[in-house]
Amino acid sequence: MVSHRRTKQPSRARVTILTAAAATAVALSAQTAASAAPATTTKQAKAEVDADRTAATAASEKYDGAQAQQQALQHKVNILQDEIARQQAVINTETTTLGAVASAQYREGSVDPTVKLMLSADPTEYLNQASSEAQVDSNQAALIAALEAQQHALAAEKAQAAQELQAQQALLKQMQQAKADIAAKLKHAQGILDRLTPAQQQQVNAPSGGGGYTPPSSGSSYMSVSQIDLSGISSAARTAMLAAMSKVNVAPYVPSGAGPNSFDCSGLVMWAYGKAGIQLPHYSYSDEHVGTAVSYSDLKVGDIIVNMGGDHVGLYAGKGMLLSAPRPGLTVDIQPLSYFGTIVAIRRF
Repeated sequence: MVSHRRTKQPSRARVTILTAAAATAVALSAQTAASAAPATTTKQAKAEVDADRTAATAASEKYDGAQAQQQALQHKVNILQDEIARQQAVINTETTTLGAVASAQYREGSVDPTVKLMLSADPTEYLNQASSEAQVDSNQAALIAALEAQQHALAAEKAQAAQELQAQQALLKQMQQAKADIAAKLKHAQGILDRLTPAQQQQVNAPSGGGGYTPPSSGSSYMSVSQIDLSGISSAARTAMLAAMSKVNVAPYVPSGAGPNSFDCSGLVMWAYGKAGIQLPHYSYSDEHVGTAVSYSDLKVGDIIVNMGGDHVGLYAGKGMLLSAPRPGLTVDIQPLSYFGTIVAIRRF
């Protein structure tokens, strides 16, 4: 006879011991895997984050440029649409006039001119009427010619408006792509930061030294605003510098920011010189052509400096320093010119 003995269940204490042992094994395995995989150093993390933020800055300027072009095109399209509406109104008026003349001629033309002369009680009156009808024919020809010219002009304006709208749509796509690029780069940078300790994050977010410069221990800026000498510069440059100086270590970099509480690089320059009554484009590449060109040997405080291949712009602060909105993760700051690469243009107001 087969025995159906019930299997003995492990005690609760034994289960607890086994579970703890399994957890320890998993932890040891994880530690082994972690030690096997090389950890990202703070230096590597900083390089990656800086690269992402620099790319985001470049994408922000592309967005600004496309936006400026799109706004200019929108203005042009608005003018064209107003002109199209005006031309259409003229054509409608001329068409109505021609219709009235044609109807009158049709009614008058139902009687043969010879019969009109024969039946006329006063031949002189008929001749005067005939002369008037000839004049109407001449006016009608002029109206037809004017109508045709208006229709050709209208067709050309409609075609131009269609081209401008198509270009505008292309620019909007560029803006959307630039926005997506900015978001992707900043998300990647934030992902790196999230894996670091607070102390490491502080090191990664610290300004990068360039050309032998080292950030001071007292703050993020290499130079305080009190060290900027505003003597010997134009009133416009002085006004712009005072405005920009008020944002140092205060206003954060924000892509496409144009103030007063956040900025990107060209937004800061535009806002600062706007305080002096000078309208500048919100685009670093366009800043290469504003004001008057000056040489590096003649640099003065307040001069607009475009660098990083055109992707960055700031205001010269003196002593080899640039006041600018440098990149995401930093506020408006004063840093060495050498940090921003080759100078593309220096412009002055």
